[in-house]
Amino acid sequence: MSVSRIGIVLVNWNSYEDTMVCLRSLAAVTYPNVEIIVVDNGSKDDSLSKLRSEFPNVTYLPSKENTGFTGGNNLGIDHALNAGCDHVLLLNNDTIVLPDFLEPLVKRLESDPKIAAASGKIYYAPQTRGGEDKVIWYAGCYRKWHMGYHHYGVEEKDTGKFETPKEIPYASGCLMLLRGSVIREIGVLSPEYFIYWEEADWCHRARDAGYICMYEPKSVIYHNFTSAALGYETAFHMYMQYRNCFIYAKKFYHGFDSFRFWTLYPIYMLYRWVFDLRAKNPKAARAIWWGMWDYFKGYRGKKGLVERGFMKI
Repeated sequence: MSVSRIGIVLVNWNSYEDTMVCLRSLAAVTYPNVEIIVVDNGSKDDSLSKLRSEFPNVTYLPSKENTGFTGGNNLGIDHALNAGCDHVLLLNNDTIVLPDFLEPLVKRLESDPKIAAASGKIYYAPQTRGGEDKVIWYAGCYRKWHMGYHHYGVEEKDTGKFETPKEIPYASGCLMLLRGSVIREIGVLSPEYFIYWEEADWCHRARDAGYICMYEPKSVIYHNFTSAALGYETAFHMYMQYRNCFIYAKKFYHGFDSFRFWTLYPIYMLYRWVFDLRAKNPKAARAIWWGMWDYFKGYRGKKGLVERGFMKI
């Protein structure tokens, strides 16, 4: 019996160590029909040549410039579908997968033709938590009072509370299996985000087309990222999060939802601004308002990153 071919897309940007660790974990996967695709997003170091030397069986797609998480993944998605893959898995390059993580994700996606995307349970890597294992980063998500989204279980030790598959607003772009036929129907990730909120956008478009997204707890990976704790995020992170939330809201919130967002989300932003100031992180606090201001200036995609000093030309 044939099994669906899965294109696994990773985006690398000057991050040999992260991508190398991820590829080593992918080398042990038990799912029998995959193509691993690394998109190099205009790296200026020698990470691409080192990866090619160490992992010759991987497909490499060099980009001349950094097109962000969205642009890099779109290159990989297009290649995967053109190469005959049935579905596409977007996987952060700073993750470590378990050998059997993919089977339950594919099974969940293919259990119902109305499922457009599926994501699994994502733990913080133990080395990012002082050695503590099974601390949840993502176990599905939900919409909060301020109309933004929040992960279930984040920062919690896994005690078995999140073992039931369920419908979710969006599948995390950290581990996001997309149905190939739906990609062809609604398109790839929207490049106006560059990074952050693009997976929520794709899943919202899928829902508008009549599909759903699912959380599958039997698919487990680790997120080996070094993002700071709440209040200590980088200015870049805060800028992109808050600029892009307005892009998302303008596209998808209408009527009462729009009223709730434009009334409540600025209150939440004020709370986060005060929180970051108290955490003695003024750059991140300032970037919150930069993001909102640049949204109203019409900045999309990479526009604003050079102007705010986050990226060089």
